[in-house]
Amino acid sequence: MTPWPSFVSRAWRAFRRLRPEEALFVIGFVPSTLVTLYAYASRLGTGLSMSRIEGGLARLLLATVLAATIPLIDRQRAALARRPRLASWVDAYRTLLPFVLCIAVYTNLHDFVRYVNPHDIHGTLVALEGWLFGGQPVVWAEAWITRTRTEVFSVFYASFFLIAPSTVLTIWLSGRREVAREALLGIILCFYSGYLLYVIFPAAPPRLYMESLGMFSVDLRGGPILDFQSALIRMVPDDASRAAFPSLHAGVSLLSLVYAWRHARWYFPILLVVVVGLLLSTVYLRHHYVVDLLAGALLVPCVLWLQPRVTRWWGGTAPGAS
Repeated sequence: MTPWPSFVSRAWRAFRRLRPEEALFVIGFVPSTLVTLYAYASRLGTGLSMSRIEGGLARLLLATVLAATIPLIDRQRAALARRPRLASWVDAYRTLLPFVLCIAVYTNLHDFVRYVNPHDIHGTLVALEGWLFGGQPVVWAEAWITRTRTEVFSVFYASFFLIAPSTVLTIWLSGRREVAREALLGIILCFYSGYLLYVIFPAAPPRLYMESLGMFSVDLRGGPILDFQSALIRMVPDDASRAAFPSLHAGVSLLSLVYAWRHARWYFPILLVVVVGLLLSTVYLRHHYVVDLLAGALLVPCVLWLQPRVTRWWGGTAPGAS
């Protein structure tokens, strides 16, 4: 039997060999798994449906399987060096994998924050909007609702999970792979910063909280795109979403814009159109308060300051990372 100190030492060395964005997944994955298991245990024996929480467990299982490919790739480094084309594809896979794993953590924290901190702040956000704007921008957007606009904004909203990876891939395909990895690390740092703030400041989106107060007089009218998105949203256990503040739609998308401006200038105007449409869609579709967007935007300078320091620190303390 391996002595406990020896096991810990080996695990720590393996952790230090990871890239920083991979290490962030490990750090985020452990509490996410514990929260999901706690949510499962809390509902066990209550007679309530377990299928949606079981979906969270399935996501974590898939994330575990994908994460297990990282040490396998690391062990095959010498063999891959003899096959440059395959090595390039494997490196691209490993570069983007932390983003996929990050989303797995996101979906679970999104669903289960209320099991960690039940002290919601959405009432405070509505009051803050009233103080800042003299009313509720989400309600004002009702004047613009049409079936066509709802479908268009639904497309923009769905673009969120393409904005960051498309920016990283654009930089990657230009040949600046280290820069692409640094951009990805910044994006992942933005995500995990948002996750922490979700737990500290749990807030339901307007579509849940303001709807419960009867503040909307016009229903969103759309078509198949909106219907599909609504079906995905209904997969959240008991409308438990507590991922409004800060808006990672704003933080991650604006950060991607910064990286596009710095490293893929031709892509910037294309991305700008998509990001503006996305930000408008979050309010129109009642997913975010405007103050969520402002808070998300404030994450950008913080991450731009933090990312190079994390890169330098990890490079200096984890020489095995590649």
